[in-house]
Amino acid sequence: RLIYERMAAPPAALYGSGLASNYQGQGLKLSKHFKA
Repeated sequence: RLIYERMAAPPAALYGSGLASNYQGQGLKLSKHFKA
């Protein structure tokens, strides 16, 4: 989980602008990518 949070930090700033809601769904796909 620590790694996921670290990796999600940079994108959070990009999507956090206005795609915060979209980031939620995107996070699911990203989590799989990071886990793999």
